[in-house]
Amino acid sequence: MVGKMKLYVGEKDYLQFFRNKMLFLLLPIIVPPMQKQIQILIIEDEFIIADYIEGCLINLGYEVAGICTHYEETITALHSLKPDIAIIDITLKGQKNGIDIGYYIMQNVNIPFVYASSHGDKNTVDKAKQTKPNAYLIKPFTEEDLYAVIEMALVNFGRRKIQVEAEEELIVINDGIFIKHKNKFIKLLLEELIYAEANDNYVNLYKADTHFTLKTTLLKLQEVLPPYFLRIQKSYIVNLHQLKSFDTEEVVVHNTTLPIGKSYNEALFEKLKIVKG
Repeated sequence: MVGKMKLYVGEKDYLQFFRNKMLFLLLPIIVPPMQKQIQILIIEDEFIIADYIEGCLINLGYEVAGICTHYEETITALHSLKPDIAIIDITLKGQKNGIDIGYYIMQNVNIPFVYASSHGDKNTVDKAKQTKPNAYLIKPFTEEDLYAVIEMALVNFGRRKIQVEAEEELIVINDGIFIKHKNKFIKLLLEELIYAEANDNYVNLYKADTHFTLKTTLLKLQEVLPPYFLRIQKSYIVNLHQLKSFDTEEVVVHNTTLPIGKSYNEALFEKLKIVKG
């Protein structure tokens, strides 16, 4: 049995090289998932606790993007690893602590984060609240506690929450849209979404090999998608990064041909910086 090798952000390059070699040897027996797992960054300077958190996250079906032990490497990791959510220990060694990291995330990085601390006193909690964390977890905690705060953090965070009863919340973080699937949030990479199709009060999201159905409207979906998603007709939004060809009547995205509405022609040409005539 091959043991799992731990990699902490900032370790020597040869450890990363060895880890890559180990993963390469395991590739023939790994079946890749259809959706990308939620990437979680752990900021914890006690290795035993970091290992415990990592084990819990893996058991729960999440992926650990990395483990950081102090402020400086955390800032680097936030931009290089682009995690979907961070779990932050408040008490870190060094001049800056976890609350400083919380301030940085609040001001510079658009992701949810959770504090995990053994300090639940009023002074600590009041300082932490100023950074607007999405949850606060008191140590020691169980795997179930960790699952609950992560899911709640994802629910409460987003570029925009749909505040309509019976409609699904649309959460877009970094490069993915999170949807509820079998009582759990899964991440669909925006670059893999080809187009969205309206179907009454539902929207179908199409990838190359599958599709998902959300109970929302195309208009509300458009409000949370990045600018390279464009509405081309009353019933369709397309990913312009997937555009293969087009004319005044239809577009081809990936291997699908879709009609262009006459009132949407000008917006498409303008988006693509094309001068007609």
